[in-house]
Amino acid sequence: MAVKQVLVKQGNTSKLIDAHHHLWDIEQHHYPWLAAKGEVRFFGQPDPIRKNYLVSDYCRDHNNQISQSVHVQVGISPELRLTETKWLQQCHDQSNGVFPAKVVVEIDMLADDVEQQILAHKQYGVTQGVRHIIGKSPEENKTMPAFNRDKWFNSLQLLQKHGLSFDLQLTEEHYEHVFNVLKMLPDLKVVICHLASPWDQSDSGFELWCKAMSCFAILPNCHMKISGFAMFNHAFIANKFEQYAHKAIEIFGAKRCMLGSNFPVDKLYMSYSELINHWQSLLQSYPVEQQQFLAHQTASNFYEL
Repeated sequence: MAVKQVLVKQGNTSKLIDAHHHLWDIEQHHYPWLAAKGEVRFFGQPDPIRKNYLVSDYCRDHNNQISQSVHVQVGISPELRLTETKWLQQCHDQSNGVFPAKVVVEIDMLADDVEQQILAHKQYGVTQGVRHIIGKSPEENKTMPAFNRDKWFNSLQLLQKHGLSFDLQLTEEHYEHVFNVLKMLPDLKVVICHLASPWDQSDSGFELWCKAMSCFAILPNCHMKISGFAMFNHAFIANKFEQYAHKAIEIFGAKRCMLGSNFPVDKLYMSYSELINHWQSLLQSYPVEQQQFLAHQTASNFYEL
């Protein structure tokens, strides 16, 4: 049997885009979830990462393995959301436009002034998309707003109008409701974050996840982000990661799948070099053209890098 060529190799900085990571400056900005010392969250206990995570820290972690990145909003205080985007624009400018290359900002999609919020963030050229988290975990969802179909349709329609993409973070209880809204918005670019939060990884849970993802994949504007998997076990379990990642690629196709580190949150469970080793193992299962899409081209196309 022929051995497939591995496209992405350590030391090659031109072929790998991190489509999902975070930065924070806790000395300058307030992040309520980071300030809550000792509190256990859906992704784990954040005390070890309760310190500044700046571009220099991110670059030190990936060790020149990443050519460009996409920053995703990270729960800054609501009154500082626009300040965060301004700061990230500065990070972009100071890193020759690569860390981050584009930003997924936070706006309140349930507010009455969604369009005004969009326009405020769009004054910064680094703005490319929006994330407002719909679901986090079965437990934390109990304190989150119920899914309002009409409100979400109207707000997502505004993203579509203004040419912004949507990073979709949800849990199993939302799959059907969100799908029914997205199928009415064929021109909205959507990427599902973190493999759609597979909390139930039993055999039956995996089967239900496959069926739901197959529905989302019917929508040609819907993509998948292979990221954040360690959050759902509070550990990185390689064989489970491979099971879900390979199935996602089978369902959506390599041209609609991208890789994201979710650093520094996933730094709770692994180093960046360990993560890249798992990415390499995943990639080598595919022909070179598909590797290119998974490693960088899908993210580049989706976020217009």
